[in-house]
Amino acid sequence: CGNSIGGGLSAGASATLGDQVKGLILCNTAGVLEEPAEYAAPRMLVRDATLRGEHAAPFAPVPLFGQPALDAFGAALVAALFPRVPALLDGIYGDRPANADEALAFAITQGACSPGAANVIGSGQKLATNRPLNEVLDGEAGGFGGPVLVPQGMNDKVSGPARASERADVFERLRPGVKVCRLEAGGHCPQDDAPEAVAAAILEFLPAVREYAQGDTSRGRAAESTVGA
Repeated sequence: CGNSIGGGLSAGASATLGDQVKGLILCNTAGVLEEPAEYAAPRMLVRDATLRGEHAAPFAPVPLFGQPALDAFGAALVAALFPRVPALLDGIYGDRPANADEALAFAITQGACSPGAANVIGSGQKLATNRPLNEVLDGEAGGFGGPVLVPQGMNDKVSGPARASERADVFERLRPGVKVCRLEAGGHCPQDDAPEAVAAAILEFLPAVREYAQGDTSRGRAAESTVGA
């Protein structure tokens, strides 16, 4: 389960972990998502191309000005956002302002005060090419092919309501087994804005997870029998 950037990371992890994952929940997730009818699978999966060195290697040397330039970029971004943290939180949690309390703002600004914060932001520019959600959620392409729940807050103040609605539409067309739950009273963090609605959607989603897990177990036993024979 993941929200925003955490959703993109969770989706990637589900593809990597394979049979260990029985279900996935993505709340207003980040990640490249292309229209299924227009998505053209690459000659080689992004994962495989990266492993073969056809994409820039993770943490490869930065051209021209190198790491100092990335550190300066990170420091400038932290300096620009630091005084705006409370206001940004008010916008993100517009559907439930009580979530944007002083404790949350303090936790975020405390992390931003770390001497390594700028380096973390700068180093993010050195990561390998992202795998699109079309790839990581495609079981036939080595991704996760099990049940996926997408609780989508429609009043998303980060990407915008129109973008949130558009991504919900695309998720619904992605493949069988992907269920979208549109939450009109939820924002970018629907698990915080509309926890009761998200919990209800998860409870409704669990039978699909159990069914997939049981089928996975059956497939595993069949494979073991074949090997034993």
